Amino acid sequence: MNGRLARGLLIALICSATAFLVVFRMSGSPIAWSELREVSGAVIGAALALVVAGWASDGVRISVLARAIGADVGFWSGLRISIAGHFIASLMPFNAGGEPVQVYLLKQEGLGLGQASAAIAMRTLCNAVARVMVALITLAWISLSGARWHVPRQMKAAMMTGLALYLAIFSFSMLLVADPRRIETVVAPVLRSRAAMWLFRRRGARHLLGSVSRSVAEFQSALHHYRKRRRPTLLMAVFLSAAGWVAIALVPAIILAGLGVRAPSEQIMGNVILFYMASSYVPTPGASGFAELGFAELFSLIVPPGLLGLTVALWRLATYYFTLLVGGALAVGQMLYSRVIASVEDERRT
Repeated sequence: MNGRLARGLLIALICSATAFLVVFRMSGSPIAWSELREVSGAVIGAALALVVAGWASDGVRISVLARAIGADVGFWSGLRISIAGHFIASLMPFNAGGEPVQVYLLKQEGLGLGQASAAIAMRTLCNAVARVMVALITLAWISLSGARWHVPRQMKAAMMTGLALYLAIFSFSMLLVADPRRIETVVAPVLRSRAAMWLFRRRGARHLLGSVSRSVAEFQSALHHYRKRRRPTLLMAVFLSAAGWVAIALVPAIILAGLGVRAPSEQIMGNVILFYMASSYVPTPGASGFAELGFAELFSLIVPPGLLGLTVALWRLATYYFTLLVGGALAVGQMLYSRVIASVEDERRT
């Protein structure tokens, strides 16, 4: 896993550096680095605070969902699990890997595999519902305000395609959540195939199939618990998800205001939410490369050319590299802590 994360970080840095060079070169005007001095520390602090607020809302959401099925997961544990998931997802293609890590960390908090999977599945579901809600509300806001949507035609088509794809995958996920047994009906034939029997050995495949069956049973029980007894919890999770997305969507607005660029906040929020939907399907770690180029194209009609590269850099540093910095520090700290605990236990045994 460490090797994969290191490769992901290297690929992300190369893609981002290349994209930044292209953005600065294609801006067509001298880079106004002098404008950076006019951005106050309060503006940078506010942008980072919004990112932290997004983590905090996710941490509270994980804690609430875990407590709803009987696990004693506090705010700080939820926050740690949230940051760990964001950190891993930022270094993996298609932003994958975050949810499995969060399931693993919830198991360490005392949940069964099915319960932890159900909690994270509900977290992901509530996140998707909130993202769609915020996107549709901001689009309606833009439409009702009568303002012109300042987005290049190609980028608008890409974002609408991303929204349609996101809604299709969301609908498929809802079908699986509506009847978790469908997960087993998809997995079981695969594990019974000759290729799976050869790959996992016959006994290993059967053991894995039994594990899937038990996890699906736990998953189904936990989902039933959420639906029948914890509906207010789900509404709270959706609200927390929406608050987190609003916080992330406001980061570019804060940065643009700090650079003296005036732009309608509803358009910025709509652009950012739809952009995140489209970038979910980029195969590079953390959507690196596409994120910088796409963001530059997205705001090319709003931001002056001389400030475009600087705007992209500040946004990416706040929303992506700040996550890598904090997540990496937590990962190293956890690793050192585990080594200290292991050495202490070894000393006690001797």
